[in-house]
Amino acid sequence: MKESEFTAYYRDRYQKEVEWYDTKASKNKWRYHTAYTIIIISSAVTPILALSELKWPTTIAATLIAIASGIEKLMKFQVNWINYRTICETLRKEEHLMNAGLSDYAQTDSKQALFVERVENLISRENTLWISTTDVKKTGQDSSKK
Repeated sequence: MKESEFTAYYRDRYQKEVEWYDTKASKNKWRYHTAYTIIIISSAVTPILALSELKWPTTIAATLIAIASGIEKLMKFQVNWINYRTICETLRKEEHLMNAGLSDYAQTDSKQALFVERVENLISRENTLWISTTDVKKTGQDSSKK
């Protein structure tokens, strides 16, 4: 593999993938924490509101619990956060292994070609994992009926 080809791959593919996974992990983490903060606060307030016999605030708090729980379950924020963070950090680790000449990189003449191959395998595995976690047969939901 030519140096210019590797540089283009690194810049146009690898770095963009790492950035994409990092951004997606951060967004899903924020969404998961937001949903569960709403659930925790609403769950704590609902019994107090019920004891005070305030119907509308009690109903609103209970509804917030149902909505936040349902959205988190449907959108799988925690699962996505963990999956995206895992692939992001695995991709970053691969770069460190290559630069240090460790693992399989110590036994090859073309570190850059091996890096490209391993990065593409990691991305492919992640895509397969995503498909399996959103599979209609497993989730019981048909994503084509939106």
